[in-house]
Formats: sequence, structure tokens, C-alpha cells
Amino acid sequence: MKIGILAHKKTPENLMIYEELNKKCSVEFIDPLEVFMRFENYEFDLILSRVERDFLKEGIYALNDIPKDIPVINSAETIQTCQNKYFTYLKLKKVSPKSFLTYSGDMSGIIEKINANFGFPCVIKPIYGGYGDGVLKVDSESGFAEVFNKKDERSELFVQEYIPYIHDIRVFVLNNEIIGSMERIPKNSWKANYSLGAEIKEFNLSSEAKDMVLDSVKKLGADIVGIDVLISKDNTYILEANITPQFRGMMNFVNVPEKIADYCLKYLK
Repeated sequence: MKIGILAHKKTPENLMIYEELNKKCSVEFIDPLEVFMRFENYEFDLILSRVERDFLKEGIYALNDIPKDIPVINSAETIQTCQNKYFTYLKLKKVSPKSFLTYSGDMSGIIEKINANFGFPCVIKPIYGGYGDGVLKVDSESGFAEVFNKKDERSELFVQEYIPYIHDIRVFVLNNEIIGSMERIPKNSWKANYSLGAEIKEFNLSSEAKDMVLDSVKKLGADIVGIDVLISKDNTYILEANITPQFRGMMNFVNVPEKIADYCLKYLK
């Protein structure tokens, strides 16, 4: 039995998964930058995709090059959806903060749309990105004008309703099962990313929130995914899906690489 891990970077998380798999089967990294498309022999029983955002194009090419008889976790379609915040929103808009995407050069028209739909403050995000990079909270029309005037005329704006959350939760889902949930408590920032120094603690989701998370994962078609949940005074929202989730923080509460390795092996039985 041989499993391939599709990833360019041997991150600490990827190495932990490799080490767990290596205890139980043959395992090898597949670098999408080193694959010769259409001339590569994929001698694997299963491929675990850990395609990074920075190498999305190369990873998608490799995933589409893999013979259809080799199972892949996660699929190219799911990765393309989850790596793109707008595509994710289209799948999950019933449970997500109100959002819109625009290329419009009409600043006053965009401000009018913001005020008509959710008002200020609002959040502006890059379509592709993680770790909180490039995510801006805009408090006023003048603040939006400052951001708008700095953007390239052909670049998009993904504008999202700001949610004054009480809890920011990362939920780790594996094979339609929640294996861990942790609250991220921001320090010196409104953003609660663990990579930005947020404190973490284990968090017990309500049954309604669990159902919302699992229903969202099914709509995305994800086998392994991190779901970001915001809980406000009045509502619960699905914020984003992380299809190559990092899990050093979650390791405080659950042995994620062991769970992933076990899932891969059970998948082949």
C-alpha cells in the first residue's frame, strides 16, 4: 500500500502527516512543481492533497493529471471552490455573512451597495489568501475610499458584512465528522487568526452549529477541511473553509495527523 502527499512545501503539518502514515504504509511526497504532466506514472493507491494556496495552479494541474482510478482526498473541484472565498460564499451564502464581489470602478456605486446591504463597518478580503493577510476592516465611507483608491483598476473587491462576533471558532472536519473545535481569542487585533498570535481554547459547539458545519462541508464536498465559524449575539455564521488546514493549534486538543492517517488507511479498506 502506497500513499502520496501532494504538496510543494514540507510544512510541519505535512511532515507530521507523513510520519504518521510512514508508521503504517509506504508514503511519498509528490511536488506539483516537479511532476511532468502526461508523462508521470502515479504508482499510488491513494493521494492526499495538501495543495498550498501559493501553488494552487500547479496543484490543480497535477490533480487533473492523476488517473481517475486513483482516489484523491480532497478533489480538484473542492480545492478550487474552497481556495476561492467568493466560490465558497456562493455555495454557503445562506449561512454566511452577506457579501458581494465587484470589479466596478464606480466608488460611489459600491458605497451605495454597501450601505443598502449591511453598512459600515465592513470587511474587504482578497479572493485568495490566508492567515489574515490582506483582510481589512473598513469603518467608514472615507476609509473605503482610501482602500479603493489604492487598488489596481482591474482587481476585484470582495466586500463582506462585518460580524461583531462573541466567539471565533475553527472546526476541524474529517470524513463528515467533527474531530475538534477551538475558540481563537484575538490579541491586539480584531482578527482572530492563530498565526497572528490569538489565544486558543477548546470549544463545545451547540448541536445546531454542528449541524450547520456538517451541512456546509457536504455542500463543499470536502473530505478534510477546517471551517471557520463566527458566533454573534443573535446568530451563527460560516465564515470560510480552509481546504489545506494547518493544525498546530488544534494539536493541543486532538492528534490530527494520526486521525488523518487512520482515515486514509480506512479509505483503502
